[in-house]
Amino acid sequence: MGKDNRKLSKAEEKRKRLYEEKKKELLAQGYEEKDLTISVLKANVMAFVLGLPIIILLLILFIYKNQSGLYTFSFYGSVVFIVVFAALVVVHELIHGLFWAIYAKHHLKSIEFGFMVSSLTPYCCCKEMLTKYQYIIGGIMPTVILGIIPAIISIFTGSIFWFVMGELMILSGGGDMTILLKLLMYKSNKKEILYMDHPYECGLIVFER
Repeated sequence: MGKDNRKLSKAEEKRKRLYEEKKKELLAQGYEEKDLTISVLKANVMAFVLGLPIIILLLILFIYKNQSGLYTFSFYGSVVFIVVFAALVVVHELIHGLFWAIYAKHHLKSIEFGFMVSSLTPYCCCKEMLTKYQYIIGGIMPTVILGIIPAIISIFTGSIFWFVMGELMILSGGGDMTILLKLLMYKSNKKEILYMDHPYECGLIVFER
């Protein structure tokens, strides 16, 4: 979800109102707000910057391990690939929600899914405060489960289908890696820090005091 001048959906408007109420409450308690969101455009650009080195490394390992392979895609195989990829894009968001729901006080009731029409981007939003590492785990697991693990397994099995799928899912997780890198680079000397997924933008908000 990006810093774009776009019309919010009804669900986003509702989350925005709830967020503003929570923000007002926290500011009254002495917390300061720090914005760690990024635009959809930056997320897409950084997906290549952060994902490409991983993809190239895994590709080198795949080619080295499977030098004698003949890699082809039939028309049927290509159609299946597109369908599976589209399904995994949705599963990617479900994994975000599943792991954040484990840590959230109200579990799945605190998780919302949606689709941003302007950028054709599905998304997952956690409406509760999380700790730094809870947010990181929920943020990185889709890339690990759908991207890195299948790609590594494919290096040893020689499956070009799942190797390419894994590589694309790593690339798809580049925006997540950008947000998590921004979070890891954020330093604070405050004693109390709360982390909250932004209600309609890409990234999170930090409240500290």
